[in-house]
Amino acid sequence: MEKTDAYIGIRVTKEFKARLEAQAEKERRPVANLIRLVMEEYLEQHENQP
Repeated sequence: MEKTDAYIGIRVTKEFKARLEAQAEKERRPVANLIRLVMEEYLEQHENQP
């Protein structure tokens, strides 16, 4: 995996944050890692579409 050297901050509801934390805990990974994984998969699926 590439070195991460940039920061992106987002605001979410408390409920959404709790859902992210619960899913990350299930997968035994940090929330930031879960978000990065989901976004990488999204971009791979959509970058080459018209």
